[in-house]
Amino acid sequence: MGKYFKYAIGEIILVVIGILIALQINNWNEHRNQQNILNNIYATIKVDLEEDIRSINKVITTNEDLEKIYWGIINKKIEKEDFKNCEDCWQINMSYSDFKLHRNGIDLLLDYNKNHDTSKDSLAIKLKNLYNDLGHNIEVSIAELKEEIGNYNTSIINNAPWFTDVVNGKYSEEFVEYAFTNVRYRNTATIVHFFTYEKYLPSLKSYKEKSLELIDAINDYLETK
Repeated sequence: MGKYFKYAIGEIILVVIGILIALQINNWNEHRNQQNILNNIYATIKVDLEEDIRSINKVITTNEDLEKIYWGIINKKIEKEDFKNCEDCWQINMSYSDFKLHRNGIDLLLDYNKNHDTSKDSLAIKLKNLYNDLGHNIEVSIAELKEEIGNYNTSIINNAPWFTDVVNGKYSEEFVEYAFTNVRYRNTATIVHFFTYEKYLPSLKSYKEKSLELIDAINDYLETK
């Protein structure tokens, strides 16, 4: 009887050990699966950031060229003949360089957070701060530009007979005279310049700088996981 009892106990212990090993393997597999999902999310965010940086570079280049024209209008330093021969001068007050953040990866991360805690993951925290802080600043700047330029365009569409010609690259004498004498044109240029060069572009440059740091951080993270 004692021998059978010892045998039964041994069998039970073996079964328990087997169950514990199976649970451990299952937990390890689940952790591995979740880690793979998180790695894929970070890889997607990296692609998004790289796309954002390329778009930001284009916006910065375009607007750096236009800034000289804005300063010429605001400070009355541009000559009429130079203005007439300026291919990009029609853009003053009438257009802005739009930019939209790629959010595929961060949206996946936010969705992942609904069921998994990443509050102690320093990389996840930095990425969410990037979009919540610097990303938000960009969106605010774009909204300001869109409103100011939209209001201006609405007014001239309804009142300026030269509008269609100007957006098609034809500078009539009426438009040139308007650009050099109209108070609202110069005042609007001042406001648009402020929104663009004091708020929008600095926000883009800060976002780009932080994105480059986070791309390196993502690369380091993926190499160790």
